[in-house]
Amino acid sequence: MVAIDFSQAVPLLSLPTNELLLRLFLIVGGILVIYGGIKEILEPLIMIPFGLGMAAANAAYLAVKVGGVTLINPHVSWNLTGYDWIQYFWLQPIYNFTFMTGLIAALVFMGIGVLTDISFLLARPYVSMILAAFAELGTVFTFPLGTYLGLNPKQAASVALIGGADGPIVLFSSTILAPELFIPITVVGYLYLSLLYLYHERLAEVVVPKSMASKIMPPSSVTVGRAEKIAFAIVVPVLLSAIFPSASPLLLSFFIGVLIREVGNERYVKLLDEVILSVSTFFLALVLGVSTTSGVIMDPVVGKILLLGITALFLSSLGGMIGGIILSYISKGKLNPLLGVAGVSCVPTTAKLAQELAFKLNPDNYMIMELMGPNVAGVITTAIVAALYLSALM
Repeated sequence: MVAIDFSQAVPLLSLPTNELLLRLFLIVGGILVIYGGIKEILEPLIMIPFGLGMAAANAAYLAVKVGGVTLINPHVSWNLTGYDWIQYFWLQPIYNFTFMTGLIAALVFMGIGVLTDISFLLARPYVSMILAAFAELGTVFTFPLGTYLGLNPKQAASVALIGGADGPIVLFSSTILAPELFIPITVVGYLYLSLLYLYHERLAEVVVPKSMASKIMPPSSVTVGRAEKIAFAIVVPVLLSAIFPSASPLLLSFFIGVLIREVGNERYVKLLDEVILSVSTFFLALVLGVSTTSGVIMDPVVGKILLLGITALFLSSLGGMIGGIILSYISKGKLNPLLGVAGVSCVPTTAKLAQELAFKLNPDNYMIMELMGPNVAGVITTAIVAALYLSALM
């Protein structure tokens, strides 16, 4: 009887048992991520292509030597970024020219900007910015925790920015500050952003007093005109670029989207929303998915990133809620503390979650317009924190 060596037909089976089991675990994990996206437990636009990419990449063990280098992943190599390697990986051009340059983050930010209405930020600018600042608690206090756990300052800053709940900023900053950990930091960041759906509202139910959160907040009496919004979209990125030049690419990307929206150029609005945002989000998720292989996960530092990432997000969520409670007390109940729940800058997810909780506590409490103020402000404050880290550590 002839023995059949299945490892010849399926190279995956030739791996050591530990790595084989880890890859099988990641394949199953990718399928579960797809299921979570389909059921909308996780963010479907990101997690469906991410999950399939992760499952396929871990199933495809290549082990082909080229120029003395063993190529393992047939899709992309995050550490072989030279021009010569483009011919070996079908996603390598996208990775080299959009990820390593920060272009993918800028494209996503343009799309987010064109979807963002800044009227509510301008209606209550001080309240919105104060609450967004409270929601940066995780981005600030996770930094010393990271250095305590053995990360260098650049790595600790990159991981701390996960607390800002803004994927493009995490991606952009980590490619500059910690390129050696760019993939695990960004993957953990986007995975945890999807988990906001699961815990953010529940945490708010525990932290925010129901008697305060159930009160109907009167809408702002301030009317924001088109000219004011256009002026804001021009002045703010110019001013902040002068103060924080390292964050200028992200600031310009976000506010060019905002400006196009307010100007009313429908052709560009459709381009940024329906084309650029969709394409960049799709390839962002797919490339991150195929890069999440056993070799990346086996790095011992990933455990620290997982711990620090969830700590950063939890602290930021808690900080925003505490800020909302404080302002509610100061205003003698005129401001609903749920505004602080929306201060974490995952636009518009946290605002929607805060509105769901508001409806749960009081079916007549419609405040999504007010919630978008601190939600949009969070994008600006997270960009500022990122700029401070970049300026101090580059």
